[in-house]
Amino acid sequence: MGSLDGNALAGVMHHLFGRDMTTMAYTCTSCGRTGVMAEMVVYMSGPGAVARCRNCDTILLMLTERHGMYCVDMSGTTQIPAPLKGD
Repeated sequence: MGSLDGNALAGVMHHLFGRDMTTMAYTCTSCGRTGVMAEMVVYMSGPGAVARCRNCDTILLMLTERHGMYCVDMSGTTQIPAPLKGD
């Protein structure tokens, strides 16, 4: 399966965080590229989803689900801002 963009994760991320996460900003811990989640390169062919940096291919986010529980690892990102009040 080919790659998708970060919008492929929009539904599950909205379910988990209660808001549109595709417009959330991030900075790649490896190359320093900044962007929004919608710009990440997403692969969904494994047991979960992996989102990589469009610039250097570093893993930014991993999302898996097992027995109704989600696990989100965003250790490849920094500077994800806190939600604004009312969002």
